[in-house]
Amino acid sequence: MSTSITPDTQSLIQELMAAMQSGSLSSGTGSASGAGQSSGTQNSQEEAKLAEVFQELMALLKQGNKEGSTSPGSDTASPAISPVASPAAGSSASATPAAGSTSPTTPASNDASSTSAGDGPNTTTITNTSNHDEKIGQFLNGGSTTQPTAEIDLKPGQTGTLKYENGQGGYDAEADSSGNFQSTASRLEFYADAKGVNNDDVSYIDGRNASIKVSDGNGKTAGDSQSIANDAPSNAITKDAAGRATVTGWYDGSTQDMKDGGAYMESKLGTGNAYIHPDDDRNATSSNPMTMAQDTSQHYTADFGDA
Repeated sequence: MSTSITPDTQSLIQELMAAMQSGSLSSGTGSASGAGQSSGTQNSQEEAKLAEVFQELMALLKQGNKEGSTSPGSDTASPAISPVASPAAGSSASATPAAGSTSPTTPASNDASSTSAGDGPNTTTITNTSNHDEKIGQFLNGGSTTQPTAEIDLKPGQTGTLKYENGQGGYDAEADSSGNFQSTASRLEFYADAKGVNNDDVSYIDGRNASIKVSDGNGKTAGDSQSIANDAPSNAITKDAAGRATVTGWYDGSTQDMKDGGAYMESKLGTGNAYIHPDDDRNATSSNPMTMAQDTSQHYTADFGDA
Protein backbone atom coordinates (compact mmCIF):
# COMPACT_ATOMS: atom_id res chain seq x y z
CA MET A 1 0.00 0.00 0.00
CA SER A 2 1.40 3.41 -0.93
CA THR A 3 1.19 6.36 1.45
CA SER A 4 1.01 10.03 0.51
CA ILE A 5 3.83 12.21 1.85
CA THR A 6 2.72 15.04 4.09
CA PRO A 7 4.67 18.27 4.55
CA ASP A 8 5.69 17.08 8.06
CA THR A 9 6.98 13.79 6.72
CA GLN A 10 8.81 15.52 3.88
CA SER A 11 10.45 17.93 6.36
CA LEU A 12 11.62 15.05 8.54
CA ILE A 13 13.10 13.22 5.55
CA GLN A 14 15.00 16.35 4.53
CA GLU A 15 16.21 16.77 8.11
CA LEU A 16 17.26 13.11 8.21
CA MET A 17 19.19 13.46 4.96
CA ALA A 18 20.91 16.65 6.19
CA ALA A 19 21.88 14.95 9.41
CA MET A 20 23.32 11.98 7.55
CA GLN A 21 25.36 14.24 5.28
CA SER A 22 26.51 16.28 8.27
CA GLY A 23 27.53 13.15 10.15
CA SER A 24 29.57 11.88 7.21
CA LEU A 25 31.41 15.16 6.85
CA SER A 26 32.07 15.49 10.56
CA SER A 27 33.45 11.99 10.73
CA GLY A 28 35.91 12.75 7.91
CA THR A 29 37.04 16.01 9.50
CA GLY A 30 37.59 14.39 12.87
CA SER A 31 39.82 11.73 11.39
CA ALA A 32 41.87 14.29 9.52
CA SER A 33 42.38 16.56 12.51
CA GLY A 34 43.05 13.80 14.98
CA ALA A 35 40.60 15.29 17.51
CA GLY A 36 39.18 11.89 18.55
CA GLN A 37 37.32 12.91 21.68
CA SER A 38 35.53 15.86 20.09
CA SER A 39 34.58 13.82 17.02
CA GLY A 40 33.22 10.97 19.12
CA THR A 41 31.01 13.31 21.13
CA GLN A 42 29.67 14.95 17.96
CA ASN A 43 28.94 11.57 16.32
CA SER A 44 26.96 10.44 19.37
CA GLN A 45 24.83 13.59 19.27
CA GLU A 46 24.16 13.18 15.56
CA GLU A 47 23.26 9.52 15.99
CA ALA A 48 20.77 10.45 18.71
CA LYS A 49 19.30 13.13 16.46
CA LEU A 50 19.03 10.63 13.61
CA ALA A 51 17.26 8.13 15.85
CA GLU A 52 14.81 10.80 17.01
CA VAL A 53 14.06 11.93 13.45
CA PHE A 54 13.66 8.32 12.30
CA GLN A 55 11.16 7.55 15.10
CA GLU A 56 9.11 10.65 14.26
CA LEU A 57 9.13 9.69 10.59
CA MET A 58 7.91 6.16 11.32
CA ALA A 59 5.14 7.49 13.57
CA LEU A 60 3.90 9.82 10.83
CA LEU A 61 3.97 7.03 8.25
CA LYS A 62 1.95 4.72 10.52
CA GLN A 63 -0.60 7.48 11.22
CA GLY A 64 -0.99 8.13 7.49
CA ASN A 65 -1.62 4.42 6.79
CA LYS A 66 -4.29 4.22 9.50
CA GLU A 67 -6.18 7.27 8.31
CA GLY A 68 -6.17 6.16 4.65
CA SER A 69 -7.39 9.60 3.66
CA THR A 70 -6.18 12.43 1.47
CA SER A 71 -3.31 14.20 3.15
CA PRO A 72 -3.63 17.96 3.60
CA GLY A 73 -1.85 19.77 0.83
CA SER A 74 -1.49 16.62 -1.26
CA ASP A 75 -3.18 16.03 -4.61
CA THR A 76 -3.01 12.22 -4.30
CA ALA A 77 -5.37 10.26 -2.08
CA SER A 78 -4.43 6.95 -0.50
CA PRO A 79 -5.92 4.12 -2.59
CA ALA A 80 -9.08 2.52 -1.15
CA ILE A 81 -9.07 -1.15 -0.22
CA SER A 82 -12.11 -1.83 -2.41
CA PRO A 83 -11.86 -1.06 -6.16
CA VAL A 84 -15.46 0.20 -6.23
CA ALA A 85 -16.60 2.97 -3.91
CA SER A 86 -20.07 2.76 -2.38
CA PRO A 87 -22.30 5.75 -3.15
CA ALA A 88 -22.92 8.11 -0.28
CA ALA A 89 -26.21 7.78 1.54
CA GLY A 90 -28.95 9.63 -0.31
CA SER A 91 -26.83 9.88 -3.46
CA SER A 92 -28.41 8.93 -6.77
CA ALA A 93 -25.07 8.10 -8.36
CA SER A 94 -24.36 4.39 -8.72
CA ALA A 95 -20.96 2.79 -8.33
CA THR A 96 -19.02 2.06 -11.50
CA PRO A 97 -18.55 -1.71 -11.96
CA ALA A 98 -15.00 -3.02 -12.08
CA ALA A 99 -13.47 -3.70 -15.47
CA GLY A 100 -14.62 -7.02 -16.87
CA SER A 101 -17.60 -7.26 -14.55
CA THR A 102 -21.18 -7.49 -15.75
CA SER A 103 -23.56 -4.74 -14.76
CA PRO A 104 -26.63 -6.06 -12.93
CA THR A 105 -29.68 -6.31 -15.15
CA THR A 106 -32.50 -3.97 -14.19
CA PRO A 107 -35.69 -6.01 -13.67
CA ALA A 108 -38.26 -5.39 -16.36
CA SER A 109 -41.02 -3.15 -15.04
CA ASN A 110 -44.54 -4.43 -15.20
CA ASP A 111 -45.35 -2.08 -18.05
CA ALA A 112 -47.89 -2.34 -20.83
CA SER A 113 -45.61 -4.05 -23.33
CA SER A 114 -44.74 -6.92 -20.97
CA THR A 115 -48.32 -7.93 -20.02
CA SER A 116 -49.78 -10.54 -22.33
CA ALA A 117 -51.64 -13.85 -22.01
CA GLY A 118 -53.40 -16.39 -24.20
CA ASP A 119 -52.57 -17.63 -27.69
CA GLY A 120 -53.73 -16.96 -31.21
CA PRO A 121 -53.80 -14.39 -34.00
CA ASN A 122 -56.71 -12.42 -32.54
CA THR A 123 -55.86 -9.85 -29.87
CA THR A 124 -57.69 -7.58 -27.46
CA THR A 125 -55.41 -4.93 -25.97
CA ILE A 126 -56.97 -3.63 -22.76
CA THR A 127 -56.20 -0.43 -20.87
CA ASN A 128 -57.14 0.00 -17.21
CA THR A 129 -58.86 3.40 -17.13
CA SER A 130 -60.20 2.94 -13.59
CA ASN A 131 -58.71 4.21 -10.33
CA HIS A 132 -57.86 0.74 -8.98
CA ASP A 133 -55.90 -2.36 -9.94
CA GLU A 134 -57.69 -4.73 -12.30
CA LYS A 135 -57.45 -8.44 -12.97
CA ILE A 136 -58.93 -9.25 -16.37
CA GLY A 137 -59.71 -12.87 -17.20
CA GLN A 138 -60.47 -14.54 -20.52
CA PHE A 139 -63.18 -17.22 -20.49
CA LEU A 140 -63.99 -19.55 -23.37
CA ASN A 141 -67.50 -20.68 -24.25
CA GLY A 142 -68.43 -23.95 -22.62
CA GLY A 143 -65.70 -23.64 -19.97
CA SER A 144 -65.45 -22.38 -16.42
CA THR A 145 -66.94 -19.00 -15.49
CA THR A 146 -64.77 -18.69 -12.38
CA GLN A 147 -61.35 -19.91 -13.59
CA PRO A 148 -60.13 -18.05 -16.69
CA THR A 149 -58.06 -19.67 -19.42
CA ALA A 150 -55.82 -16.59 -19.45
CA GLU A 151 -55.57 -13.43 -17.34
CA ILE A 152 -53.65 -10.18 -17.00
CA ASP A 153 -53.14 -7.83 -14.05
CA LEU A 154 -53.26 -4.12 -14.77
CA LYS A 155 -52.53 -1.13 -12.61
CA PRO A 156 -54.36 2.14 -13.34
CA GLY A 157 -53.22 3.41 -16.73
CA GLN A 158 -51.52 0.14 -17.63
CA THR A 159 -52.23 -1.84 -20.81
CA GLY A 160 -52.10 -5.57 -21.52
CA THR A 161 -53.16 -7.99 -24.26
CA LEU A 162 -55.32 -11.13 -24.32
CA LYS A 163 -55.10 -13.44 -27.34
CA TYR A 164 -57.43 -16.10 -28.76
CA GLU A 165 -57.45 -18.55 -31.65
CA ASN A 166 -59.60 -18.59 -34.76
CA GLY A 167 -62.68 -20.71 -34.08
CA GLN A 168 -62.77 -19.63 -30.40
CA GLY A 169 -65.42 -17.57 -28.64
CA GLY A 170 -65.92 -16.34 -25.11
CA TYR A 171 -65.62 -13.16 -23.08
CA ASP A 172 -63.25 -10.99 -21.05
CA ALA A 173 -64.29 -9.85 -17.56
CA GLU A 174 -62.86 -8.08 -14.52
CA ALA A 175 -62.49 -9.82 -11.14
CA ASP A 176 -63.66 -8.27 -7.88
CA SER A 177 -61.23 -6.71 -5.41
CA SER A 178 -60.53 -10.13 -3.86
CA GLY A 179 -59.44 -11.51 -7.23
CA ASN A 180 -62.57 -13.62 -7.70
CA PHE A 181 -64.55 -13.61 -10.93
CA GLN A 182 -68.29 -13.12 -10.44
CA SER A 183 -71.12 -14.06 -12.78
CA THR A 184 -72.45 -10.50 -12.44
CA ALA A 185 -69.45 -8.89 -14.17
CA SER A 186 -69.49 -6.81 -17.33
CA ARG A 187 -68.49 -8.81 -20.41
CA LEU A 188 -66.50 -8.03 -23.52
CA GLU A 189 -67.75 -10.86 -25.73
CA PHE A 190 -65.78 -12.17 -28.73
CA TYR A 191 -65.96 -14.85 -31.37
CA ALA A 192 -63.61 -15.46 -34.29
CA ASP A 193 -64.62 -17.90 -37.01
CA ALA A 194 -62.17 -20.26 -38.71
CA LYS A 195 -61.06 -17.49 -41.08
CA GLY A 196 -60.53 -14.91 -38.34
CA VAL A 197 -63.71 -12.91 -38.98
CA ASN A 198 -64.72 -11.50 -35.61
CA ASN A 199 -67.96 -10.69 -33.85
CA ASP A 200 -67.39 -8.54 -30.74
CA ASP A 201 -69.88 -6.87 -28.42
CA VAL A 202 -70.26 -5.53 -24.87
CA SER A 203 -72.82 -7.03 -22.49
CA TYR A 204 -74.16 -5.76 -19.16
CA ILE A 205 -77.02 -8.30 -19.10
CA ASP A 206 -75.64 -10.15 -16.08
CA GLY A 207 -74.48 -6.99 -14.32
CA ARG A 208 -72.07 -4.09 -14.65
CA ASN A 209 -68.89 -3.97 -12.53
CA ALA A 210 -66.94 -1.99 -15.13
CA SER A 211 -67.55 0.25 -18.08
CA ILE A 212 -66.20 -1.31 -21.27
CA LYS A 213 -65.51 0.38 -24.57
CA VAL A 214 -63.98 -1.53 -27.48
CA SER A 215 -62.76 -0.51 -30.93
CA ASP A 216 -61.57 -2.49 -33.96
CA GLY A 217 -59.18 0.29 -35.06
CA ASN A 218 -61.12 0.72 -38.29
CA GLY A 219 -63.95 2.94 -37.08
CA LYS A 220 -66.20 0.38 -35.38
CA THR A 221 -66.87 0.69 -31.63
CA ALA A 222 -69.13 -0.80 -28.98
CA GLY A 223 -69.81 -0.16 -25.32
CA ASP A 224 -69.18 3.03 -23.32
CA SER A 225 -66.72 4.69 -20.96
CA GLN A 226 -69.16 6.28 -18.51
CA SER A 227 -69.13 5.83 -14.71
CA ILE A 228 -72.77 5.57 -13.62
CA ALA A 229 -72.81 3.40 -10.49
CA ASN A 230 -72.84 6.25 -7.96
CA ASP A 231 -76.37 7.32 -8.94
CA ALA A 232 -77.90 3.85 -9.24
CA PRO A 233 -80.88 2.87 -7.02
CA SER A 234 -79.65 1.49 -3.70
CA ASN A 235 -81.40 -1.85 -4.25
CA ALA A 236 -79.69 -2.25 -7.64
CA ILE A 237 -76.15 -1.87 -6.30
CA THR A 238 -73.86 -4.34 -4.57
CA LYS A 239 -70.31 -3.67 -3.37
CA ASP A 240 -67.33 -5.96 -2.85
CA ALA A 241 -64.83 -5.95 0.02
CA ALA A 242 -63.06 -2.85 -1.32
CA GLY A 243 -66.28 -0.98 -1.99
CA ARG A 244 -66.26 -1.46 -5.76
CA ALA A 245 -69.79 -1.26 -7.11
CA THR A 246 -71.71 -3.59 -9.39
CA VAL A 247 -75.02 -2.51 -10.92
CA THR A 248 -77.49 -5.38 -10.91
CA GLY A 249 -78.14 -6.66 -14.42
CA TRP A 250 -81.54 -7.32 -16.00
CA TYR A 251 -80.73 -10.97 -16.69
CA ASP A 252 -84.25 -12.39 -16.99
CA GLY A 253 -86.06 -9.60 -15.12
CA SER A 254 -87.33 -12.06 -12.50
CA THR A 255 -86.67 -9.79 -9.49
CA GLN A 256 -87.36 -6.17 -8.75
CA ASP A 257 -83.61 -5.52 -8.31
CA MET A 258 -82.96 -6.85 -11.82
CA LYS A 259 -85.73 -4.74 -13.28
CA ASP A 260 -84.53 -1.61 -11.49
CA GLY A 261 -80.91 -2.21 -12.48
CA GLY A 262 -81.80 -2.87 -16.12
CA ALA A 263 -84.08 0.17 -16.28
CA TYR A 264 -81.40 2.38 -14.72
CA MET A 265 -78.69 1.26 -17.14
CA GLU A 266 -81.01 1.73 -20.11
CA SER A 267 -81.87 5.26 -18.95
CA LYS A 268 -78.18 6.14 -18.72
CA LEU A 269 -76.75 4.22 -21.67
CA GLY A 270 -79.57 3.43 -24.06
CA THR A 271 -79.53 0.11 -25.92
CA GLY A 272 -77.56 1.08 -28.99
CA ASN A 273 -73.99 0.37 -27.82
CA ALA A 274 -74.17 -2.57 -25.40
CA TYR A 275 -76.49 -5.38 -24.42
CA ILE A 276 -78.62 -4.55 -21.39
CA HIS A 277 -81.46 -6.97 -22.24
CA PRO A 278 -81.04 -10.34 -23.98
CA ASP A 279 -83.10 -9.25 -26.98
CA ASP A 280 -81.50 -5.86 -27.60
CA ASP A 281 -80.18 -7.14 -30.94
CA ARG A 282 -83.76 -7.33 -32.20
CA ASN A 283 -84.00 -3.56 -32.23
CA ALA A 284 -83.93 -1.60 -35.43
CA THR A 285 -80.61 -1.72 -37.30
CA SER A 286 -79.80 1.87 -36.38
CA SER A 287 -79.77 0.99 -32.68
CA ASN A 288 -78.37 -2.53 -32.95
CA PRO A 289 -75.49 -2.89 -30.45
CA MET A 290 -73.88 -5.59 -32.62
CA THR A 291 -72.11 -2.93 -34.67
CA MET A 292 -68.92 -5.02 -34.78
CA ALA A 293 -70.43 -8.14 -36.36
CA GLN A 294 -68.61 -9.83 -39.25
CA ASP A 295 -65.54 -7.70 -38.65
CA THR A 296 -62.40 -8.56 -40.60
CA SER A 297 -60.17 -6.87 -38.00
CA GLN A 298 -58.37 -9.26 -35.68
CA HIS A 299 -56.91 -6.64 -33.37
CA TYR A 300 -59.03 -4.74 -30.86
CA THR A 301 -58.41 -2.14 -28.20
CA ALA A 302 -60.61 -1.81 -25.13
CA ASP A 303 -60.90 0.35 -22.01
CA PHE A 304 -62.05 -1.13 -18.70
CA GLY A 305 -63.13 1.73 -16.43
CA ASP A 306 -65.20 2.30 -13.28
CA ALA A 307 -68.76 1.01 -13.29
